[in-house]
Amino acid sequence: MRFVSFDDFRVGALRGVEVVDLGPALGDTAQLDWDERMPAVVGRYGQLREALERQAREGNGVPAASVRLRAPLPRPRKVLSAIGNYGARLPSDSPLDVDFAFKSPESIVGPGDTVVLADLPATGFEAEATLGVVIGREARKVSAADALSYVSGYTALLDVMGVGLGRVGIGTFFGKSLDTLGPMGPCLVTADELGDPQSLRLRLVVNGQTRQEFNTSEMLVSVAGVLATATSIMTLRPGDVVTVGSPNEGKTLLSNDDAVSVEIDRIGTLSVKVSDPQRRSWPAAAA
Repeated sequence: MRFVSFDDFRVGALRGVEVVDLGPALGDTAQLDWDERMPAVVGRYGQLREALERQAREGNGVPAASVRLRAPLPRPRKVLSAIGNYGARLPSDSPLDVDFAFKSPESIVGPGDTVVLADLPATGFEAEATLGVVIGREARKVSAADALSYVSGYTALLDVMGVGLGRVGIGTFFGKSLDTLGPMGPCLVTADELGDPQSLRLRLVVNGQTRQEFNTSEMLVSVAGVLATATSIMTLRPGDVVTVGSPNEGKTLLSNDDAVSVEIDRIGTLSVKVSDPQRRSWPAAAA
């Protein structure tokens, strides 16, 4: 199934080029606050699956172009971003296989929204394409062998960071967490539909030019390994999002009026616009 959040944060399913409202299949879940609905749906997917699939198959659809798609998890409880995880392993004093940074849930926006480059003394706003992994049940200290069984589904995420806004660590959190710097979407593809997450091609396209193109088969630590490491640090709960890294090559500094897309096989294309009210000039690509 391909879940979406749309209009006033209703839960829907993509059916070809149509969106089907899943409200009739949600029961009391449909009455939850807007930011609690999708985490509840992914956490209760096993119980709701039969009714959801029937509604997605038989319900009336409307053209996807006629609704406003939101981020599939419009306000996840946690967003944990793996750093690097492609190419040469970066020097690190961390005992973990993967280094992480937090990204504020308040940074999340949806397809067609605008990334606004804040009026702060950044040396650039760096963007990378990454795969977002959505947790479906409580996970604590899980093994790599079992980790994928805790996954509800997958989505695309454009991970933007304001560079040079503080000390290492603190600056990374600050830079990643500014409002609008976390576009997500266009949908959440359930794990059973997507299949193997280690065979996905990703592309970052800016103004029609491909800046990044890579495959999850190239990851240093697998999706399952990233989740095992993350859950060795903290408990993850339904609706939490873990990104699994991006190559250092091809990261791009965004500028005013840029049109940016993240394309991921079997998930789709996430497209957003960029606005810099100060209309600052940056290098074409990150150093």
